[in-house]
Amino acid sequence: MKKLSVASLYVAGGIALLGALIHVGAILGGVSWYTFFNAPPIVVASARAGTWLAPISAGFIAMLMALCAAYAFSALGLLRRLPLPRLMLGGMAFICLLRAFILLPLSINHPELRNTFEVLAAIVWGLAGVGFFFGWRQAD
Repeated sequence: MKKLSVASLYVAGGIALLGALIHVGAILGGVSWYTFFNAPPIVVASARAGTWLAPISAGFIAMLMALCAAYAFSALGLLRRLPLPRLMLGGMAFICLLRAFILLPLSINHPELRNTFEVLAAIVWGLAGVGFFFGWRQAD
């Protein structure tokens, strides 16, 4: 695997792992964490009320992000080979790149999305998408 592909896949795995940890942290950190990380208002309200929506949704997203990290690290040979690597890495690349590029058209009708957090999140997930794309190209 080329050095750029390896580095990009490490970045993608690291971003996904950090995202999983942030979502677990939100469950433990409560309302202030959900608010800081721009959770939807219904999730913040759930955290305030102590209902199950906030922790269940954050836990589910954390599991998905951990799975993304596992596929990145598996493609790097750090974990055993996981099933369907091309399909999974390709799907992850598509979703991450979509998350990155959808901000511009969405922000036209939703000016509240034009903020530093959303722009940085789009850049970060765009980088992850590039890493997963390189992993998809190299996967067998």
